[in-house]
Amino acid sequence: MWNKQRWQLVWIAGVLLTVFSCAPQPTPTSVPTFSPTATVNPSPTPPVATSTPTTNTLDRLLQEGIDLLDAGDEEAAIQKFNEVIAIEPQNALAYLKRGLAKSFLNDYEGALADLNKAIELRSDDPAAFNARGNLFAGQERYEEALSDFDQAILIDPNYASSYVNRANVYAETGEFEKAIADYNKAIELKPDLASAYYNRGTAYALLERFDKALEDYKKYLELAPNDPYGYYRIAATYAELDDLDTALFQVNKAIELLPDEPQFYFLRGLIYSQKRLIENAIADLQKVIELSEDADLDAEAQDWIQFLQSNPQ
Repeated sequence: MWNKQRWQLVWIAGVLLTVFSCAPQPTPTSVPTFSPTATVNPSPTPPVATSTPTTNTLDRLLQEGIDLLDAGDEEAAIQKFNEVIAIEPQNALAYLKRGLAKSFLNDYEGALADLNKAIELRSDDPAAFNARGNLFAGQERYEEALSDFDQAILIDPNYASSYVNRANVYAETGEFEKAIADYNKAIELKPDLASAYYNRGTAYALLERFDKALEDYKKYLELAPNDPYGYYRIAATYAELDDLDTALFQVNKAIELLPDEPQFYFLRGLIYSQKRLIENAIADLQKVIELSEDADLDAEAQDWIQFLQSNPQ
């Protein structure tokens, strides 16, 4: 239990960050921060020739729905998009946004129906294919996901988010070199796309190219300095490189930002165990069991506790 496999659970437990939309636009409404619930940028809307009371109402309702979606109030957002669709049943953007909201609520059947409708109405919108690809990827329907990401890129070869999401599918299926190539392309197109660095770093780590992983996690934390999972990943990378003091410093930052995440205590427990601070290690592993709802993680922590109690020196 003292070999390099000691960190394996950290990387297996990793989550790749999904990008819902970051299409290059003259005046983007927001820059994604790539937290587990990423901000969604509106897809392009058709030009409006004239302003009418109905148009003004639609614009207001649509923007209210988008604001609610960005704020994480999916149910209220859906109500706004319902109102838009009731007035204008051919509004592709309303179907797209409602589909995203439903997907966040785990209504995958409803989300798929809305995204299919959005694509039917606007088959030239890369955001719709990107969103449906993410839905398929989340259901492990990887061939369909790849097809949608390919189509989004065919429509707009500069659509960085689909390169990230296609790379995520490659990474999930073990094709790490293909994944890295797509992350590289996304970064070329959008150098401030934080999720691309985070995910490429994870791909490098899984290939045991830890120096490259470290570079990417450092860049990610420049772009997302308040994300505890960035500190968690960079801590694991320093641990792989046997820089345990720096690893401990970084995981402590993660815990300060998110004190109820059991994975962070698991990693710190492993670091303490390597530093032979056995009491500290056991305390953290017991904290894992206290916080975790994951039976596998609980069992792993319990195994470590028993091992450390049997091998205190």
